[in-house]
Amino acid sequence: MHILLWILMVLLGADILLIAAYVGTALVSQSQTFSLVELGPMLVGAGVLVALTSLALTARRNASEDYLKSSSQLLERAYTTLPQLDDQGRPRSSRMNWLAAARFLRAAENLGAQITEASHKVVFREQVEYWRAKLYELIYPSSAGFPMDYFAEKPEHFLGYTNRDRPPLSVKSLAVLYRFVRWPVEFEDPIKAEPGFTDQEVERMRAFGPRGLGELLARVKEFKNSQGRTNA
Repeated sequence: MHILLWILMVLLGADILLIAAYVGTALVSQSQTFSLVELGPMLVGAGVLVALTSLALTARRNASEDYLKSSSQLLERAYTTLPQLDDQGRPRSSRMNWLAAARFLRAAENLGAQITEASHKVVFREQVEYWRAKLYELIYPSSAGFPMDYFAEKPEHFLGYTNRDRPPLSVKSLAVLYRFVRWPVEFEDPIKAEPGFTDQEVERMRAFGPRGLGELLARVKEFKNSQGRTNA
């Protein structure tokens, strides 16, 4: 689609240049009579190329929208495949579930890479960040994470196991999911530049609510001020 669109735009540009050259020559040359008959085929060609380019652009946008929709659905499926919670509230230690989630996630990323429209790319990035946060809460609930026996009953099961053993989670699926939930180095927090509460906002909260938050923030300020006087 990209190559076809490029060819159409090149042809359209060439046709417009020919029309401009013909008209310009006719206007400056006293020996040549301006003829709409001679110009007609070029105008028709330009009209056809404009129509084809418009169709190609529409098809490209529709394809991009399809990629966006499918990739967003796969991101959701990557998440919903895991929450079959065990008695401790964790996703079940199911090799098949983790493999399926990883494959859905990788498929979503592959389809997302095919999105061409700038607006669709923005929406997809926001979708990725939403499901990244959801998966993070699910598979990385604390700094310690899950215990070793969650991933495999024994370390050697990662190298080989029998039908009598609980299948260990696939290392590759773990790599896909845990790398996905890690915040990218280039990620910029959208609320980073948001200013804190002003003194007037804190006083208003203390009076009208949320009073607990207002009181806490007032005490934090008092503590900071006391620390400043002590250090001085």
